[in-house]
Amino acid sequence: MKSLLSTIALCSLLMACSQGNQSAKTDTSSESASTAAQHTKSESIYAPYTEEAVKARLNDMQAIVDSGHLYLPAYEKEAQTYLDHWQDHPDVLKAMMNSELDPNITQEVPDIPLDEEEAAIDDVASISARGRITAQESQSAFNVPGAIDYFLEIQSTNEQPFTLQSLKINRGRCGFSTGDFYSKLPVTLNYSGTVKYLLKCKGDQVLEAEIITDQGSLSLTF
Repeated sequence: MKSLLSTIALCSLLMACSQGNQSAKTDTSSESASTAAQHTKSESIYAPYTEEAVKARLNDMQAIVDSGHLYLPAYEKEAQTYLDHWQDHPDVLKAMMNSELDPNITQEVPDIPLDEEEAAIDDVASISARGRITAQESQSAFNVPGAIDYFLEIQSTNEQPFTLQSLKINRGRCGFSTGDFYSKLPVTLNYSGTVKYLLKCKGDQVLEAEIITDQGSLSLTF
């Protein structure tokens, strides 16, 4: 009888040990699987790049944002976009990694003496005018029937008269000629006075026109 009880006790002990080992193995397997899953998730954030490479570019973008006054506003805005959205959109991550933004290349504007800065402000702000693009069928005998001519009309909204001395359209990339006798440069414009110039480019190609006068210059955008 004692032998039977001893055998039963030994079997129970062996079964308990076996269950304990299986439980330990299960816990170890679960922990390993969890660690592997976390590692895979971490890698997927940076894929197809390495974590080190992505973090290096993020540091570059942060440096540009932190010293925004050294860079063009568009560069600072682009860097901030990368910082905000690189984890959400793979295309943003790719764009950041391929971007030519470099914190070592600044666009800092040199300091201007106060008197020169004030003079520049006065030069720009001393006049006002507005412009518009118009179109009409060409009256030239050299053009095919139905051809369209485009004109730039400039109207003074300045209280005091000013003399229009020169004109640059699309930074000089779009030529022009005098649209009528009264618009021949230089020309003095009173309030509401209007001049007209025939464009040598299509009207929808005009982005800006800089008018240069005896009282400063003014940029008109379209």
